[in-house]
Amino acid sequence: MTIYGTMCYIIRNDKALLIGKEKSFGSRELNAPGGKLEEGETPEDCVVREIFEETGLLLSSVKRHGVLNFYFGKTDKPYWVVYVFSSTSFTGEPKASTEGYLEWVRLDCPPYDKMWEDDPYWVPLLIQGKTFSGDFYFNEEGSKLLNHSLSVNE
Repeated sequence: MTIYGTMCYIIRNDKALLIGKEKSFGSRELNAPGGKLEEGETPEDCVVREIFEETGLLLSSVKRHGVLNFYFGKTDKPYWVVYVFSSTSFTGEPKASTEGYLEWVRLDCPPYDKMWEDDPYWVPLLIQGKTFSGDFYFNEEGSKLLNHSLSVNE
C-alpha cells in the first residue's frame, strides 16, 4: 500500500532546517521535516501540521515544488509518494521533538553524505525555486539508489 506524505525545506537566509529522525523510516539520514497525510487532509494542511509537530514552527505560507515517488525493491507501485514544499515564511523558534534532532545546514553545500541518495538530484532544483517530479528506485532495504527519472516542470 502506498504511503502519501510531505516534506518541507524551511529556509532562513542561506540555510535549511533538516531533521535527523530518531525512530522512523529513514532514521539514519538527515531529511526535511514532514510526515504522513491523514485521511481527508490536503498536502498543504499536512505539511503545516507536520512541521509544527516536528519543529515547533508555524508555517505562514508554503511553495509546492513537486511530487517524488519512491520505490523499494521490485514493485510497480511506489512505497512513498511525497509532496515536496519549501517555506521562508514561518513564526516561532525551532525546537526538537521526539521525532529527532534539528540541524540548520548551508544551502550552498548540503551535507549529501548524511542525506538520502536521491537528494543530490532534486534538492538543487528546489534551491533554485523550480518545480519538478521524479521517480526514485531503491533496493529493498532502501540503502542503495538503483535508478531514477526526474523532470523539471516549466
